[in-house]
Formats: sequence, structure tokens, C-alpha cells
Amino acid sequence: MAAGFSGREANAERSLEKSSRELRTLKKVIEKYKDDPKGKKKMLKQMQKYWRSPLAEVKSLDYKPKGASWTPPKDLEENLEAMAEYVDPREEININNNALTVEQEEELRAKLSKTEKEND
Repeated sequence: MAAGFSGREANAERSLEKSSRELRTLKKVIEKYKDDPKGKKKMLKQMQKYWRSPLAEVKSLDYKPKGASWTPPKDLEENLEAMAEYVDPREEININNNALTVEQEEELRAKLSKTEKEND
């Protein structure tokens, strides 16, 4: 099967660049229409309409990957630095499998093994 028009790194770079562009635009609209909910809704609707349009697809196809010389935009770098400080809460959870005593385990197994009908 064909690999496509570009490699995985180029696709990831293109996707990250697109997401960064969309987030920057969202931020500008939200800041500009802070006190105008109708204007904000209208602009967000127009942005969504554009992003789903063929024009946006053609523009994304015109994107030329920069490869190793690619650097993320400044605002994205700041957000990545802030995310580096983020601690994943899933790592902090300590699951203790021995929380039940032997008697509790036996009682639980007995309850789970019982059926409604005795003749099953």
C-alpha cells in the first residue's frame, strides 16, 4: 500500500501548525468580542464555516513541511512550557489490590458465585 504524499512527521507538523493557527484565531476572537456575545457567536460560526470549507483544505495542502528546521510558534512554546509543569493525576493514584481482608474476599466470592436458582 502507498505511504501517501508525505511522512508521519510532516503530517504531525501540519496538524500541529493547523491547531496552533486555529487556537490563535480563537483567542483573538474571544478577546475582541469579550463583551459582545452575539458578535462572538457570529465570528465563531464564520471561523468554523471557514475551517470546514474547501479553501481551508487547499491552504493546508499548500503547507510545506520544514522538517528539522521547524520550530513551534512562540505562543505554542509558552503553552508547552506550562504543560511541562502539569502533573498527570493518574500517576498519583496508588491502587492497593490488598485492600480486602481474606474474610471479605471469601464473602465476596461466595456472593458472586451464588445464583438466583438453586437448580442452575
